[in-house]
Amino acid sequence: MCVLAYVHTFNDADVIDRTIEAIRRQTRPPESILLVDNASTDGTLNRAFPAGIDIIRNETNLGSCGAIGVGFTHALKHGFEWMWLLDADSVPELDALATLLELYAGWTGAQQEETAFLACLPIEQSTGKPVHGLRFTSRGRFVVTPSPDELCYPCHMTIWSGGLYRMAAVRQVGVPNPAYFVDRGELEYMYRVMKAGYKAFIHQDAIIRHNIRGEQSLTPNRLKVGPITLTFYDAAPFRCYLTCRNTLYFTLYDLKDGRLAKVRELFRLRRRPGRGLMSGVAWQAALFTVNFALRPRTHGAHVRACLRGIWHGVTGNIAARYED
Repeated sequence: MCVLAYVHTFNDADVIDRTIEAIRRQTRPPESILLVDNASTDGTLNRAFPAGIDIIRNETNLGSCGAIGVGFTHALKHGFEWMWLLDADSVPELDALATLLELYAGWTGAQQEETAFLACLPIEQSTGKPVHGLRFTSRGRFVVTPSPDELCYPCHMTIWSGGLYRMAAVRQVGVPNPAYFVDRGELEYMYRVMKAGYKAFIHQDAIIRHNIRGEQSLTPNRLKVGPITLTFYDAAPFRCYLTCRNTLYFTLYDLKDGRLAKVRELFRLRRRPGRGLMSGVAWQAALFTVNFALRPRTHGAHVRACLRGIWHGVTGNIAARYED
C-alpha cells in the first residue's frame, strides 16, 4: 500500500519540524511526504527539509479545503493508493499509520472497497480530551460515544487531521469544495463521502496529538438562563463570518434532504451533545451573533462579520471572501 503523507501549512514555523519528524519516525513510514504551503510569511519553508519531502507553494492562502484539494490531486496524479492527511500542528504517535494500515489489511475485499477513509483519534491538546467523530441522523448530527474497548468504530465525519484517505474513493467523490476555505469544509466533504455510499472509521489506538500549540480557534462561553444553558463562542471576525456562512450554506444548499428536513435542521428545538435546547442551525447563528452584539464597543467587527456571513449563507454566496 503506497502512502503519501500530506501536511498543509500556514505560518507554522514554530511547529512544522515536530510534525515532520513524527511522520518520518513512524514504525511504518509513508513512501513520500508532501508539504503544501498556503503562502506562509513567517519563514515556515525557510529551512532545510530532509530528502523525500516534496513542497508545493501556493501563491495565496487557499485555506485547508483548497490545500487538501491540491494534495489529493497530487496523490492521484502520482499513483498513490492512500493520502494520510495531517495539520501542521498535529503530531501522530509513532505507530499511528501502521495501526490504520494493519486494520485495513485484515478486512475482506468487500469491506476494503466500501471504505473511503480510516482516521486516527485526535487528542485535543488544549483540553486533553479525545475528539470523537460525528454521525448524521434524522435528529441532527451527533457525536459518537464509543466504549473504550470498541477500538474501531464507524463515523460519518471527523476532523481533517489524521484521516487516511483511499484514493480510489477520492477519485469517485472528488476534492473538497475550496470555497468553504476552513470551517465546515470537512462537513461538506464527508457528507458527500457518505452520500456516495462509502464508509469511514476511527481507530482509538491510532492517536494524534492535535493542536499542539494548545490554542482554541473557537473559545466557548456558557451562559445559564433559567433552565437553559446557552453556549456561545468567541473567535476572530473572519472565523465568525465563515462559521455562519458555511453552516447555513451547507444546510440550505448542500444537504440532499427535502425541504422539511432542512427546516428541522434550521429550527430544531432539541438537545444534543454540545448543544442546548435551541440546537437548530438558524438558532445557533442568531445566538452566536447576539453574543457579540451584547458587547458592541469591543465586538462591532464580529457582529458585522456574523451578519454578512448569515446573509451570504442564506443567499448562497459561498464564493464570497471575508473583507474586514
